[in-house]
Amino acid sequence: MLDVIYLALTLALFALVGLIAKGAEKLGPRSGGSAQRGAMRGGEWG
Repeated sequence: MLDVIYLALTLALFALVGLIAKGAEKLGPRSGGSAQRGAMRGGEWG
């Protein structure tokens, strides 16, 4: 029975860390992906 509790706590811990990481990702600045898309279209390379 104790093994089940440890397993549930471990899964809950990973879920909590995932939620914190997702929230921190939303708070951070956006990546410069639009420059890459412009280069793929040929806008920056002439």
